[in-house]
Amino acid sequence: MRLTNLNCPQCGGFLNQQQDKFYCTSCGAAFNVDYDEADVEYAKLVTEADRTRLLIEKDRTLLEKDAELRKKFMTSEMKQQFKHAAKSQGTTLLGGLILYAVMGGVMMLVMIGTFIVIGTNIAKDRKTRKEAQQEAEKARIERLTDISVKDLENDPNFIENTIGAGASYELSRRSAPVLESGGDEGDAYLVGTPEAIYSYMVKDGTDISIYNIYKCTYEYLLSGNTKDVYSCVCFEKVEADETGHFTCNYSLCKSVTDDNIDNHWEGYENDKGALNVIPESGSAQIDLPKGGEA
Repeated sequence: MRLTNLNCPQCGGFLNQQQDKFYCTSCGAAFNVDYDEADVEYAKLVTEADRTRLLIEKDRTLLEKDAELRKKFMTSEMKQQFKHAAKSQGTTLLGGLILYAVMGGVMMLVMIGTFIVIGTNIAKDRKTRKEAQQEAEKARIERLTDISVKDLENDPNFIENTIGAGASYELSRRSAPVLESGGDEGDAYLVGTPEAIYSYMVKDGTDISIYNIYKCTYEYLLSGNTKDVYSCVCFEKVEADETGHFTCNYSLCKSVTDDNIDNHWEGYENDKGALNVIPESGSAQIDLPKGGEA
């Protein structure tokens, strides 16, 4: 293609191309384009390239529309699936809640029933134990009511235990010397073990006590002379078991005195003074076992 001048050769006006011709914008003259073989081939190439480009653009447009349609379809499908899943999950959740509620109700009923059974058994056990305690107390009262001095004498071990516990009590409280300030005989010290010379049972209904009279011998340090002091030791709350054996709390024994006691010696000058502190009502003398000394 040869074009040496782009202006109109007649008037010099501007040429405007329309398809394969050129027209002068001033005088209207028309001119044909002289294509050679190379121009024809070039035109074909341009036409093919445009066709290919158009096809590609068309395909791309179709692909874009298809992708958009697929996207809309997938979105709609996902919404449907989500709604279905939510509905299914809601149904499952509701069923689960109902199941848990039923199971919870059953468990509650089982627990209530268990508590009722346990409470009933506890009440029965308490009632049984209370009845057993009442029977035991009734039997204890009957035994104590019927106890006599002879019953105590038939349990020499018990009598000997009270004698030994009372002697130990007297030893512990008479461990210090009796001070005789200004005297010629000097201070007095306890000699040997206190000797039990009498034993009495004192009974007041079901309350039984044992009273033991002890002779405590002192010796003056300087003169060597001796002095006897008498005291009374009491054991309270004597109990008896089903076999006829007796017991008491030996460690809770106590000294019994009255206004006639000699406080300096913590006792009495003779056995009569100690015997006077024993209650007369309900008292009975007990024969001491052989070897009554503890």
